[in-house]
Amino acid sequence: MATGDANDPIRDSWWRPPGRVLAAAAAPALATATALAVGWAGATGWLGDGRLGDAWVALFGLFVPLSGLALHSFAAGGRRGSALAVLAGLPAAAGVFIALMGVDDLVLRERGVEVTCMVREVTSRVETDSAFGPEGQRLSRTVAYDHRLDCPPGGPAQLTREQEIAKTGEQLRLVYDPRGQVQPERAADLHAWGLRAAALCAVGLASLLGVVGALGKGR
Repeated sequence: MATGDANDPIRDSWWRPPGRVLAAAAAPALATATALAVGWAGATGWLGDGRLGDAWVALFGLFVPLSGLALHSFAAGGRRGSALAVLAGLPAAAGVFIALMGVDDLVLRERGVEVTCMVREVTSRVETDSAFGPEGQRLSRTVAYDHRLDCPPGGPAQLTREQEIAKTGEQLRLVYDPRGQVQPERAADLHAWGLRAAALCAVGLASLLGVVGALGKGR
C-alpha cells in the first residue's frame, strides 16, 4: 500500500507552492544583485583592467544572470501560472541591464571627486568600425570629440564623448574616479539614484508577476 501520492492535491497545495513562490520572488532579485556585484567588481578593478575585465563583466554580469533567468522561466513553463512566470523574465532582464548601466555612476557617487575644469581645446575625429555580415563588410563611422582639460591636480586631462559637451574656454564641473577605473562624468549627468529606482521597480514587477503566476490555478 502506497504511503504517499505525488499527485495528492493537499500536498500539491501546501508543499509545492511555497517553493515556487520563493523561487519566483528571489530569482529576479538574485540575478540583478549578481549583475550589480560583478559590475562593481569590474569597475573597482577586481576583475582586471581593459578587455579582460570587460570580458569577465560580460560573462558573469550579463550571461550568467540572464541564463539563470532563462532556465528559471523554462522550468516554470510546465508549472501553474507559466505565462506570468515567463512574462516576469522581461522586467527581470531589464533589471539586470539597468543595474549594470548604473554601476559607474554608483562608483563615482561613492568615491568620486568633484572638480571644476577649464576646456582648453575641443577637437573632433572620425572613428571607423568594420563588421562582416552575410552581405559582406560593413563600415560604420562615428564622430568623437576630445576635450582637452585644465583641471586641478589629480583631475582628468582629457574627456572624450560622442558629442561636444562644452566649448573652448568654458568650464566643466566633473566628477572623476581617483583610481582611474571609471570614466569621468559631468556632475549634472550622474543619475545613480534614478537608475537604482528603475532597477528596483523592474525587480519588484518581475517578482510580483512571478509570485502571482506561482500562486495561480493549474490548467
